[in-house]
Amino acid sequence: MSKDLTFKETDSQSEALFSKNVIDTLWMSYRPYAGRILSVLILGFLGRALLLGNANIIGLWVDSLCKTPQICRPLPGFAQTWGSREFLLTLAIMGLTGFLFTLLFRILFSRLSAQAVSSIYDEVTLRVSRFPMSFFDKTPTGRIITRFSSDYGNVFRLFGGPLAEFLAIIFDLLSMVVLVTIASPYYLISVVLIAILNAFVFHRNKNKLRQTRRLLSSSRSPSIAHFAETTQGASIIRSFHREKVFQNRFRDLDAYFLNQKMNTLKKIISFSFQMNSLSALLLLLTGTMAYFLVQKGIVSVGSIGVAFGFIILSGNTIQMFFEWLSQFEEALIGVERLDRYLRQPLETGNQLPSSAKFPTGHPVAQAETEKRGAAPLTIQKNIKLEIKDLWFKYNVQGPWVLKNLNIEIKPGEKIGVVGRTGSGKSSLVQALFYLYPIDRGQIKIGEFIPKLDMNSSGVDLTRYRQLISYISQDPTLFQGSLRENVDMDQLCTDEEIWQALDRVDLKSWLKSMGQNLEFRIEERGKNLSLGEKQLLCMARALLKKAPLVVMDEATSSVDPQSEEILVKATEEFFADRTQIIIAHRLSTLKKCHRILWLDRGEVKKFGPTSQVLPEFESQSMMDLA
Repeated sequence: MSKDLTFKETDSQSEALFSKNVIDTLWMSYRPYAGRILSVLILGFLGRALLLGNANIIGLWVDSLCKTPQICRPLPGFAQTWGSREFLLTLAIMGLTGFLFTLLFRILFSRLSAQAVSSIYDEVTLRVSRFPMSFFDKTPTGRIITRFSSDYGNVFRLFGGPLAEFLAIIFDLLSMVVLVTIASPYYLISVVLIAILNAFVFHRNKNKLRQTRRLLSSSRSPSIAHFAETTQGASIIRSFHREKVFQNRFRDLDAYFLNQKMNTLKKIISFSFQMNSLSALLLLLTGTMAYFLVQKGIVSVGSIGVAFGFIILSGNTIQMFFEWLSQFEEALIGVERLDRYLRQPLETGNQLPSSAKFPTGHPVAQAETEKRGAAPLTIQKNIKLEIKDLWFKYNVQGPWVLKNLNIEIKPGEKIGVVGRTGSGKSSLVQALFYLYPIDRGQIKIGEFIPKLDMNSSGVDLTRYRQLISYISQDPTLFQGSLRENVDMDQLCTDEEIWQALDRVDLKSWLKSMGQNLEFRIEERGKNLSLGEKQLLCMARALLKKAPLVVMDEATSSVDPQSEEILVKATEEFFADRTQIIIAHRLSTLKKCHRILWLDRGEVKKFGPTSQVLPEFESQSMMDLA
């Protein structure tokens, strides 16, 4: 394996203890179900107690048949007149009732627990969708995928049916303590000793198990990230014959994960071996103690059978308890890793919806505000844009990508933006949407500025962004129906959607395939050509009816027919909107009112198209010469 490969996730923890936040997160998820879960737990305890209590009834039955007074004991008052029939009937009733109670407990608790932990997934999703763009810039895709697949899978798998099994073990232990005491208090010594020694073994191993499981969880994401990267760039990898390089790297990453999995398995096997050895030793000691107690006439034959049976069972049950507890460490590690996303800062100016249920200190929108947010901020068809003293960079340590920009665009004006690669054209779009924090200055659309903290004035960031329609160079579509992709807010009628499709020349295309608005679009629009995807994005922009339209290299990769429709959109469809058009093809900018020429993040020229465009074109030719 290459020594320069760094496999370990930077967010993996080395400390052994779980933070208080993990417990808080579990409580927040289970709290809405607390009353119902408590009722189900009582039902489960009664069910296990009834099933195990059969052993005591059998012990009484044995004593009732005993003919040697020295090793027998008298029956309690309620059973003195019982015969075999009464004992059998009691055993049947207790067994059937205990079975039904236990079955109901497992079904109901598993369902409630699954619903509870599902809310963790939902709440984490709400927050991740509102994280700053810098988070996605720095965090590998594989790590995010791991959170929502492997980590959540461990949580859901163990906090469903297995947690019901674990609780049943606890009920068994509690019931056995009571029932062994009833049979003979002397055997409590063995039960307590078994519990103490098993607890010692668990405590001795738990930190190592936690650390290896944390390392195992963190070792998954590098291989997943590499696999995702490989599938996305499969065509380029094949074109440059780099398959072997990517295969070797995946093999190294996978070997690292498998090695970590093997290390974890070794520690689990070692832990189980220690538990089994301890149980065998204690069973021998308990049998020896039982022999001497019988010889002394301290206990009866029936109570020995009951107590010895419970001690054997309790030894196995206590061992199972600590083994299950060890497995739940893995689930808690999953909760721990999800919890980190649950408490990450949100994008500046963003807030959680009113439907968010976990109080994690993030700003939450009021339900009334959300209702108002569904309505557009303005009914104006076009709008003014003001950029004052804008300085912008992507991170604190990075260089300035926009410097001291002062731009004013009039309502209904069409502005072309030109500049060499790296001049700041795309960064201007990022700044317009406030996708990254604005370091200095202000961007104002009409009278609206986004509210970036609880103490500032302005409108909600989400509502502010609704003022802008955006058509990018790389058209983005999602798996789902055509309707869902072009009317993402689900506010338009079928007639309005068909009109928009007709304007971009897609209505006849859709009809020719015998399809309607429910036409299924595959992930990232794989079943569409680039031109078709771009035209659908154009229809989406038409339906949004935002007063400011931004087109970022929208015509750079499409066929001539699609380009003609896109250019027509700037001249006709959006003629009454304020437009910002970024383009390499200067011919698409000739009908703009003014041209903004950016150079190294600064405004080099901003004036009439007839003056600025020829000068920029001339400069570009000189640079190529």
